[in-house]
Amino acid sequence: MLHSSASVVCVGRSTSLGSALNCVHGVTTMTLKRPANLWALAWGVCLFASMFSGQLRAEVPSLEDFSQHPEYTQAVISPKGTYLAVGVKHEGKRAVAVLELATMTPISLTGFYDRSEVGDFLWVNDDRLVLSIVRRRGALEAPGSLGELYAVNADGSAPKYLYGINADEPVFAGGLYLDTVDDRNIIIQSIPFSRRAGKDGLPEVIRVNVYSGRASRVVRSRLRGARFVADQEANPRIAYGINDEFDQVIHYLPKGSRDWVELRSPFEDDIEVLGFEEDGKTVVVSAATVEDKTVRGLYRLTLANGAYEQIYHAGDTDVSRAFWDEGHLYGTEVYRHYREFVPLDPAHPFSLLKQQIQRAFPAHTVTALSKTEDDQKIVIALSSPSDPPSFYLFDRDTRKLQFLLDAYPRIEGKTLGQNEGFSVVSRDGMTLHGYLTLPTQGEAPYPTIVMPHGGPHARDGWSYDDYVQVLATRGYAVLQVNFRGSTGFGYAFRDAGYGEWGRNTQHDIIDATQWAIAEGLADPDRIGIFGGSFGGYSALQAPLVAPEMFKAAIGYVGVYDLELLYNSGDIATTRWGDAYLDKTLPSDPEQLHAQSPAQRADELDLPIFIVHGEDDYRAAFEHAELMRDALIAGGKSFEWMVKKGEEHGFYDPANRLELFRRMLAFFDQHLVPQDLAMNERAN
Repeated sequence: MLHSSASVVCVGRSTSLGSALNCVHGVTTMTLKRPANLWALAWGVCLFASMFSGQLRAEVPSLEDFSQHPEYTQAVISPKGTYLAVGVKHEGKRAVAVLELATMTPISLTGFYDRSEVGDFLWVNDDRLVLSIVRRRGALEAPGSLGELYAVNADGSAPKYLYGINADEPVFAGGLYLDTVDDRNIIIQSIPFSRRAGKDGLPEVIRVNVYSGRASRVVRSRLRGARFVADQEANPRIAYGINDEFDQVIHYLPKGSRDWVELRSPFEDDIEVLGFEEDGKTVVVSAATVEDKTVRGLYRLTLANGAYEQIYHAGDTDVSRAFWDEGHLYGTEVYRHYREFVPLDPAHPFSLLKQQIQRAFPAHTVTALSKTEDDQKIVIALSSPSDPPSFYLFDRDTRKLQFLLDAYPRIEGKTLGQNEGFSVVSRDGMTLHGYLTLPTQGEAPYPTIVMPHGGPHARDGWSYDDYVQVLATRGYAVLQVNFRGSTGFGYAFRDAGYGEWGRNTQHDIIDATQWAIAEGLADPDRIGIFGGSFGGYSALQAPLVAPEMFKAAIGYVGVYDLELLYNSGDIATTRWGDAYLDKTLPSDPEQLHAQSPAQRADELDLPIFIVHGEDDYRAAFEHAELMRDALIAGGKSFEWMVKKGEEHGFYDPANRLELFRRMLAFFDQHLVPQDLAMNERAN
């Protein structure tokens, strides 16, 4: 038994940290010269009747291990439980394998030739898969989606290109799955491609037959860039999104009507419509009321009159998701440091099951990925910062949890840095939540890398991060803090970062670092800073705010001049780009200058390393060029790493490996971690 109160039996290897249990997967495949669906192979799966308790191995993953993409991604069970569809890496590209679940025997592999790969996928019935196609575009390394949809039977037969630019009836639009109508039809959200930047097409809901590809329009929105929500009968009834002034608009369709009605929202902007309830008259939303602008809670909203009632409010932390069963809301989740399930219907079977499995794996995030239509078999993922995702099958009849796959088999069972949450009060009284990952060797105080997250309207969370573990397994502590401007802690906390990107937001990063120093965990003489996107901006702005604190800085795909955001990168191309920047950036030209590292390069007096992709769509390459030129003009020496074809973060494993090696060599040179010889970095 995993836990005395869990009543769950684990079949397969344990997800205990560092488990030494390995499963061997022998695979032989056909070379894919066209869309192919034949996979002749033998796939062995290790099964054990009880919990295996392995010992931590001293071995840490190699840098090459960390540089690779996951071997397995999604794991989706078919409605009747006959098959399991698994996202696999085949010949360096993403494909989908279908296994007969009873024997775990692979029966087909669907992949694509040329520059196409499999994206997401789902079962429409027990024999028919619908998947998205992603493609490498031009010289770019990372594949991207054009909204193309494809269908195939479980055994690889009857392939059909359903929707997109290469369909039998081509459409100049991208499609995204919205809901399943019946065994033969789905509805998708379709957004026509615009030939003019910043002029999104009017989105539509399209009904598509998954066998013939026949498509017909269901409804069109009046709001550009809108997102649709369907009711329990798969009828699209909500369309909501952002207008040109960066204000949120919600439209709804009364039952039986085709005329959109604008809903007068009783909430602050940034509402998320989570779904329709069983009655079809009410929806559940994640929002903050106009009266209480601080934290997002769950509310029941009546569409006909805008009346609402509170379902749950955590007080200090936004709700992060909702748990549904056929239109019945049985739970929610809050996320201070760790994901905490909140049962709203404690007696519901899924509510009980969620709590039981979570008690069995208290240090892991438990995520239900798919289930059979009779609710008896559920595929779940277990993960933590020091344990990459693993997929399991839970059988409600036998109460057994059967191991299926490790997403990163090359990393599983090896020693990783251990992560803990912390809270600290900023200099002006704000409570900040963050994470500290301790290195796998050495003693405190540790050489420490401060790693601000991107966004800035995002957050660090309780999850596996290969950049963090590259550093932690090479002797560095890693400090991450959710500074003001981060999401998840209320609108007031988010809005406190507006206009303060280069001032108070950086003070939060600095205050968290000072906390780690005061706790005796971070060595004040060996502190570096590394981050991507907004984190790359912070990596060069924080040393301007606290010149003596950081001894080395790496800016990765960062923005370095705030004014440049108005005419470069993808924000500038959106309808609401200027409105967003006017809201979030300083309005004073002097502050735009003061909060831009490229305008103050002559003040930077520490080793600097700039890393960027030449084809970055978000933080345009001009930012790196401007920063480079400013450093040269200021007489500063720096390191430089630029890769063609890379966008907002490196994708190619060879480029990632080079980045990891150069990043470690840079920090080793300037921070000198204790008890670790330089020649160990080769691995």
